[in-house]
Order: sequence, then structure tokens, then C-alpha cells
Amino acid sequence: MQMDERKQKKAIAGYYASVRYMDAQVGKVLAALDDSGQADNTIVIFTSDHGYHLGEHDFWAKVSLRDESSQVPLIVSVPGKAPAVCHSFVELLDLFPTTLNLCGMPIPERLQGKDLSPVLDNPAHAVRTTAFSVAPSRKGFLLRDDRWAFIQYGEDASGGIELFDMQADPKQYTNLASTTEHADVVAGFQTQLREKLTEIRDNDLGQQ
Repeated sequence: MQMDERKQKKAIAGYYASVRYMDAQVGKVLAALDDSGQADNTIVIFTSDHGYHLGEHDFWAKVSLRDESSQVPLIVSVPGKAPAVCHSFVELLDLFPTTLNLCGMPIPERLQGKDLSPVLDNPAHAVRTTAFSVAPSRKGFLLRDDRWAFIQYGEDASGGIELFDMQADPKQYTNLASTTEHADVVAGFQTQLREKLTEIRDNDLGQQ
């Protein structure tokens, strides 16, 4: 949605105020954890359920599958593990099996998530090569890898397709989906998406 400049400034100011408030509350939680004497016996995971547009592409809030809205922060602190940065793709559903493993509990085979705990010892470890994300009510689907961001609206693509070259166009301004030279890339992602949706439905406990 578009808004005038005055509303834009208020929205951005409100967002930064929210981030500052949240940061202060996280500090309180961590301070209380230190005071409890359990900091060395506690796994701390900091993340979010979605990103947030601040005017990019004339988008505001969590309204798209572009990077600004689909990416989230993820910090995992585990006692005894050294700080490091990992650039592997992961998904939020990976946090459950990861937490199970870190707590010494078995990981059920039916889970769709992947255990990302190996990156705590080896930051170069790749958990996933492609991340999958879904818009509310399955209106849109995202497949994101190091090179491409593929977005399809509707399982039959009736709402359109977007393809962005994340190396040449990291801000996702130029949709390449309709270009002849990228037809094979689009077809490959569409096949990958169909396989992904089939895999999910085969493992969703009968829920449609």
C-alpha cells in the first residue's frame, strides 16, 4: 500500500521505536537469566516470524515474499559453543528438531525441519541450499537460493510469476520470469515447487 510522506515518516519512526523497545526487553530477559545463575545451562534463540517492509517497492509491513519481508533474524546461543556466523539457508521449522537434538531428545522422522546444530561447530556447514516460504492462505510461494528468488502466485501460477537474479539484482527490481533466456530457470523452479508441495502434503498428517 502507498502512503504520503508524513505517514511514511511516522511508520518508520514507529518501527524503530518498536525495535528499540524490543531490544530493551531482550536485554532484561538476558540480565534475568544471568542473575538466575542458569545462563550456562540455557539455550537462547532469537528470531522473528517475518521481516518488515519500510517502503521498498512501495510495500509496507509484511505484505510480500520479497527478501525484506520473508527473511528473519536468527541468533542461536548454546552454552559451550563459540560465536560464529553461518550463511546457510535455514527455515523456521528447523528450530524444533534443532532444539530436540541440543537437548538430547530424539528427532521424529516425520518432521519436515532439519537439524541445524552442526553449524554450531562448523559454520561452513550447509543446512539447506534452498529456502521455502509460503504467503498466508497459500496465495504465494517462494523458493530462494544463492542465485535466484522465485515467487509464484497460486499453485497454478494464475496470479503470476516473479524471478529475480540475486547476484545482479539483489534489491529485486527486475522481474526476469517472462524473458526467453530465463525460461529454463523458471521451468526448473516450477518443477521444484510442485515436488515441494507434494512432499509437504505427503507429510502433513492428513491435513490439507
